[in-house]
Amino acid sequence: MPDLIATRNLRYATRALTAGDPFQASNQDARILVAIKKARPAPVEQTGQQSASDDAGHQALRDEATNLGIAVGPRWGEKRLKDEIAKASRA
Repeated sequence: MPDLIATRNLRYATRALTAGDPFQASNQDARILVAIKKARPAPVEQTGQQSASDDAGHQALRDEATNLGIAVGPRWGEKRLKDEIAKASRA
C-alpha cells in the first residue's frame, strides 16, 4: 500500500484528511487519487528519516525508564513511558 500525502481536503476510508496529511491507500486508489490530484506520493526519505528519529527518541525513553527501575513492557508507547517515568520521579 503506497504512502500518500493529501494535496487537498478529502475524505478517504472514513477519515477526513486535510492538505498535507499523510495516509496509506490501496494501489488502485492511490493511482486514482494521484491522477485527479487529490494526493501525491510521499517521498521515501521523509518517512525513513522520521521513523529513525522516532525510534531513537522512543529508545531513549525506554533507557530512562529502565534506569529508574521500571520494568518496561515490550508494547509500551511513548505516552505510557512518559507517564511511568513521571510517576516514578514523583515517588
